[in-house]
Amino acid sequence: MKKAKIGEIWVAVIPKIYYNEQTEEVRVDIEKRPCLIVDDGRGFLIEENSNYSALKLTTRSSQLKNVNRKLIKNWKTLGLNRKSYVRIELPVKIEPEQLVKKVTTISPNDLKEYLKDLASIFNTEVLEKLSKEEQPV
Repeated sequence: MKKAKIGEIWVAVIPKIYYNEQTEEVRVDIEKRPCLIVDDGRGFLIEENSNYSALKLTTRSSQLKNVNRKLIKNWKTLGLNRKSYVRIELPVKIEPEQLVKKVTTISPNDLKEYLKDLASIFNTEVLEKLSKEEQPV
């Protein structure tokens, strides 16, 4: 079984769901997408398990207010084919079976920048409240 590490970019098989409100039809397409691994199953974003959390990469930048994308500065030297951005706004869960191949590893400094931006989308007040609540026995 393939084992990804935090900071690695992997090609993964990702389902893409389309919903037509008029016909109530659901269509699922499968695509292979490069993804930056941000949780290797130790529980940074989701509970501890064998799944990964990742941020999809895209070649499209965005000027939309609620969309947070960060340029991968050294995309060429990392072996990416095109200028690429990390999609901070939409973390995805990836199971180990969805991993296809490792592409590269980003620098620890760049990873810290992406993780800092990712942490900014969480409601930290709710997280603090939950962490202070007494756990049931």
